[in-house]
Amino acid sequence: MAEETDYLGYMNKGNYAMALNLLDQALLQNPEDPILLYNFALCCFQTKNFKKSIQVLDRILSEYPGFIELDNVYRLKVFALVELKDWETAESIIKERLQVAVDDAKLLSFLAHVYEYTHRLEEAIEIHRRILRHTPDYKNSLNSLGYLLALKKKPNSEERAEAIRSLKKALELDPNNPAYLDSFGYFLQTIGKPEEAWKAYRKALQKNPNHPILLERLKNLKK
Repeated sequence: MAEETDYLGYMNKGNYAMALNLLDQALLQNPEDPILLYNFALCCFQTKNFKKSIQVLDRILSEYPGFIELDNVYRLKVFALVELKDWETAESIIKERLQVAVDDAKLLSFLAHVYEYTHRLEEAIEIHRRILRHTPDYKNSLNSLGYLLALKKKPNSEERAEAIRSLKKALELDPNNPAYLDSFGYFLQTIGKPEEAWKAYRKALQKNPNHPILLERLKNLKK
């Protein structure tokens, strides 16, 4: 019990490398404990050992189909596959799981991400709209929808209005989020409001001073 408290304490502090060491020791004592295995996979993910994380998650799925955290096991596996840019496998698992968890916002977000990075912009936009129909305050989709609409070469007036509504609502919910400020700034830039875009980028940079995308946007805006 003390070892469990120790590794959870390190995980809560973000020290996943130390937690991995303690979990390794705990698994020597209890190699068949799915909770230990899940936390081990989570720590592997957090230390960017995505392949090892997937291996452990696959063991849980194979040996412990009744594990109480099964939904999170699938979500973490999909997340690891996305990090590895294995878009095809990630998409396949997401679609299979969505037959069980039809409107799982996290799975749908991953699917939108896969669509975005495989250049299926319209499909990604529709997924975020689907999420927002069921969860209107889902911040990730509010931000992503606005940003993806801004990426379109020729958004129509309805799409521009939808983008501004989504981005403003995301910022109402989380006004100092640098990613949301970046999206808002980019949208303002695309509709010909460079001064307002500059303000949004600057505010985002105050929250995340060394972000390369923000620095590049400001550089391009100066030009």
